[in-house]
Amino acid sequence: MDHFCPWVGGVVSETSFKFFIQFIVYTGVFCTFALIVCAVFTAELKRETGKANVHWAIGMGLSGLFALFSLGMTLSSLQLAMLNVTTIENLNRRSVVWTLAIRVPSHILAKLSADSTWAPTFRTITYPLPPLPPHPHAMTEQPQQLHKPSTEQHVFAILQTLPGENPFDLGSTLKNLQQVMGFSLVDWLLPIHHSPCVDHSGMESAFALGPVVSRLKREAGFEAPLEVSEQAPKRKRKRRHRSRSDA
Repeated sequence: MDHFCPWVGGVVSETSFKFFIQFIVYTGVFCTFALIVCAVFTAELKRETGKANVHWAIGMGLSGLFALFSLGMTLSSLQLAMLNVTTIENLNRRSVVWTLAIRVPSHILAKLSADSTWAPTFRTITYPLPPLPPHPHAMTEQPQQLHKPSTEQHVFAILQTLPGENPFDLGSTLKNLQQVMGFSLVDWLLPIHHSPCVDHSGMESAFALGPVVSRLKREAGFEAPLEVSEQAPKRKRKRRHRSRSDA
């Protein structure tokens, strides 16, 4: 949920933000068209008769008012979409610190043992949490149809961003807009599909993560440093070039 909008009579959220942007854009276009039409007919009527129609004058005033209102809402909504933040998140986006729980890779788990000399720079938490002790007045016999909790545990590292960093900023204005509007021109123009950000089927996160999370992983040692990952393709290219020259 983002916020309740009285102008559309409902909640503006991740499932409706795209349609809200399309609504105010087309509303602004319609109001601008109505303003131009009323202005043209009013000018012609005044030139021919020397009088102005009161209804057309009121129509111009209302059209201009709602056109300016729609323009302001459009610019504000597009700014939020380009930053990949909600209205509430935008209130303190320059100072907020995000706390993330990132699953520790298997090759790092071996270093977290008691016999290891490696000291991690982050706190960890294990899920699922150990079960609570049974209540003395609780039933001793449990129904057989209840599912037993999973015994597999996963360790997560607790990492924090710097003030003002957004882990959901994909590093590109276009990529952020595509998370809301879609990946095709048809999706941008027509309200026929939901936003890609409503797809929560990702195994890493419910939402797409940006370069900030990748940097946090590198600093924690979960991923190779950026210089090493960039040098690896160059070495492969050099080897290919040498093999071609030898041939």
